[in-house]
Amino acid sequence: MYKGFKKYFSNGTGHKAGNYQVAKRNKRWLLASAVMLVMLGAGMVQSHASAKAATVNATRTETTTKAAEYTKAPRQVLSRGSANSQNLDKTKTVPVQKTNLVSALEKGNLNITGGAYYGLDKNGDGTYSGGLQFNYSGSGSGNYGAPNLVIQIPEPLHGLFEKINENGSWTKYFNGNGVFNTGPLAMIWTNKNEDFSYDGTNLILKTANASSLYGNKRTTAFLNFNLGQAVNDFGEAIPDSTDNYLFKMALVDPESPIDWDLIGNDAGSHALGTNHIMYRP
Repeated sequence: MYKGFKKYFSNGTGHKAGNYQVAKRNKRWLLASAVMLVMLGAGMVQSHASAKAATVNATRTETTTKAAEYTKAPRQVLSRGSANSQNLDKTKTVPVQKTNLVSALEKGNLNITGGAYYGLDKNGDGTYSGGLQFNYSGSGSGNYGAPNLVIQIPEPLHGLFEKINENGSWTKYFNGNGVFNTGPLAMIWTNKNEDFSYDGTNLILKTANASSLYGNKRTTAFLNFNLGQAVNDFGEAIPDSTDNYLFKMALVDPESPIDWDLIGNDAGSHALGTNHIMYRP
């Protein structure tokens, strides 16, 4: 061992004692340096491991924090069948009754005739006789579909019409028919009992389906009302009028509300020749 140290640590003086002391000091320095290197390496390894552990722990902490935030956040998941329910609520539509954007389907005319035009005849047995004939005509060019003919009933006659409506025997007191005519084609109808209805103000009559008729059309309708028979059957005394029992008649879309102010001059109108329908002057 001495010879080895002498080989690498000789100071070149040739004195054995001096060389040994130098080698001894160098040996101690070498051992101390080796120990320090080992300790330094271990410290670096530990520091690297600690840094790596800190990084892992930080990542885990961040992941845990995000998970906790996700858990606390309100969930937006919707069950099957309720997807986009908030959007559906905004776009939800409620069926609304169709408005009568067009006053009537055509320009109409009304003429009333009949034995009761100037009032009912009172018979010797106390019964009444006489009727009214409604003659309607109109023309238009739109697609009519299956329209209704409506008649505005004068207020003094409301009580009688309510009793007929409750009884339901419309064709006992009314009979009617009509036609939609384009020239080459025509659609004819005859009113059945189920074609009549009354809403408290208007007598409503179903007509034919004119969807297949295009272009200009002319409407002609006839309705006979046995007024005397209805008065006798229901014992209804009809009050006097202040406007000669004014009737109005129009062809309208059945899905539209009946608004006579809006229909205006497109309705046919006609008044009777008296204000006292229960007797002739």
